[in-house]
Amino acid sequence: MTSRKTLGRGLQALIPETRESENNPSNKETIQSIPINQIDPRDDQPRQNFDEEAIDSLAQSIKEYGLLNPIVLTKANGSDKYQILAGERRYRASKKLGLDKIDAIVRVYNKKDVDILSLIENIQREDLSAYEEALAYKKLVDDFAMTQDEIAKTMGKSRSYIANTLRLLSLRKKEIEALEDKKISSSQARTLLSIKDDKKRDEALEGFIGKKINIRDVEKLNKTKRKKNKKQSKSGLSDIDKILLEDYEEKFMERVGSRVKIDKDGNTYKLIIDCFTVEDIENIYWRLGHGDS
Repeated sequence: MTSRKTLGRGLQALIPETRESENNPSNKETIQSIPINQIDPRDDQPRQNFDEEAIDSLAQSIKEYGLLNPIVLTKANGSDKYQILAGERRYRASKKLGLDKIDAIVRVYNKKDVDILSLIENIQREDLSAYEEALAYKKLVDDFAMTQDEIAKTMGKSRSYIANTLRLLSLRKKEIEALEDKKISSSQARTLLSIKDDKKRDEALEGFIGKKINIRDVEKLNKTKRKKNKKQSKSGLSDIDKILLEDYEEKFMERVGSRVKIDKDGNTYKLIIDCFTVEDIENIYWRLGHGDS
């Protein structure tokens, strides 16, 4: 199963991801059928390169099942044409199929909303590096005064994930280069931040790059600090344990498409998956690969 980045529930307030009931009289937004030739991609679209194979796959899905979610448009200034705010992949796939029209929600956004949508869309690119992601979160904080909690809810991430990703901005230059060149993982980079001794930190970096050590081995390099942290931690988890569990939380979230929390109660670990409806439970069941009923 291929994982994908998912929208947080907070972002749905800006970008509708599901059809709302057309029979609901309180529904102020309607899904319109817009001619494709009246739609233009946004000039400042963050994503410039699109995987054509992925577009073909999406086109095949749309051909078989139809467009499951409408795209989101806004009217271009001084023009009769529409600009895409969300769903350019769906637009490209529909255009490739030769469709004349596409379902869309037309909304009016202020510049701040558009800028936030652009940045979030950029963050959700599959090829965005962990350090680039950290820079994007910092921009949301600096330019739009968003808190880490707000970013987490918007992105469908845990607050600890946002905080730990932002911590990557504290990496030294050679560590950033190793992360950008994919010589080390974001988990390994965060592990380096737990090492205060520069010599031991350099040793760990070279060990990660040379694949001579793993994250657990860093506990031996950082033994004194590890013991100190275990005494102070109510859960008895070391910094390394916390990093590993937080990573597994995110892996589970990508897998099941819902918020996940791993807690430790004494000697027992609890895996908690947030579900808001019975349908959520059913979707998680199927996403975990259980095809039998």
